[in-house]
Amino acid sequence: MFLFCGSIVINLLLRLRRGSGTGELTSMLLCYANMLMVCIYAGFLSTRPGNYALPATSIIVFIALLPLTIDDRPIRVYAVMIAETALYLIASRLYKSSDAFSLDLLNAVTFCTVGTLLYAVICTRNVREINQGLRMEKLQQHVISSLATVVEERDEGTGGHISRTVEYVRALTERMMRQERYSSLPDSFYKNVILAAPMHDVGKIRIPDAILNKPDKLTEEEYAIMKTHSVYGAEIITKTQKDVEDGEYYVIADNIAKYHHERYDGTGYPDGLKGSDIPLEARIMALADVYDALVSERVYKRPMQKDAAIKIISEGRGTQFDPELVPLFLECLEATP
Repeated sequence: MFLFCGSIVINLLLRLRRGSGTGELTSMLLCYANMLMVCIYAGFLSTRPGNYALPATSIIVFIALLPLTIDDRPIRVYAVMIAETALYLIASRLYKSSDAFSLDLLNAVTFCTVGTLLYAVICTRNVREINQGLRMEKLQQHVISSLATVVEERDEGTGGHISRTVEYVRALTERMMRQERYSSLPDSFYKNVILAAPMHDVGKIRIPDAILNKPDKLTEEEYAIMKTHSVYGAEIITKTQKDVEDGEYYVIADNIAKYHHERYDGTGYPDGLKGSDIPLEARIMALADVYDALVSERVYKRPMQKDAAIKIISEGRGTQFDPELVPLFLECLEATP
């Protein structure tokens, strides 16, 4: 009874841990603990005197639970099923009569068949869910790409800005993933930051062409209108992306669009956020956006040399940009021609 209850508890823990997104190592250890408990119990049942028909109501429960526990490890599922069945049959052959062993052999075949069929059902379900998830993700990416393309086509001076900033963001997040400081962030965070990066200027679609493509310096009134693109961007994302299945992506995209012009010292816009109050994804986007703006040609300016742009980024450490991210971003720039 102790072993039976222990196996059930382990399965419940594993389900909860998977639901909370904890690491694969923990899940694997729970799987192995459950396997060991099942095998011990299978052997224990076989050595009990007079348990002629007992396995029919016991082992099948555990073999049915195993695929539910480790449905993403086919080799492990079948290896454990075979090992468990072999252990049970060996013990049965040593401790039981020929008639009892024959019944156990029949039971074992039945148990393995049921477990295999159950596992096949689970695999089919998972494949269907994965395919559906991939289709939704492709559709989501298509919507993002379409919105970003419309904005870039309207802004005559920023050709290629979206694709370049995405690559800067990708390079920076790859370095962040190797830093202990950011080790607690899930992989999905980095994936969604890269996916949402093209949306950072989507609010410019609501800025008049006369301001967006003005070849001269903007007046104070025009600049005030231009700054509203960050708020407009968040509003557009709310209308177009809020109902997507991935809630984390929506939050990250919203933060990037709205806050990528905030400054670390609190003098940015639209809300004057300061330091760590600025979402990390927006601080990442700010570096990529500003650097590309510096080294790119615009209708109102010539491109800046790379060394000069790097100097501006370095001088902005702790004032305009996150002081922890600047060194990592500079490493990215040094690795590019």
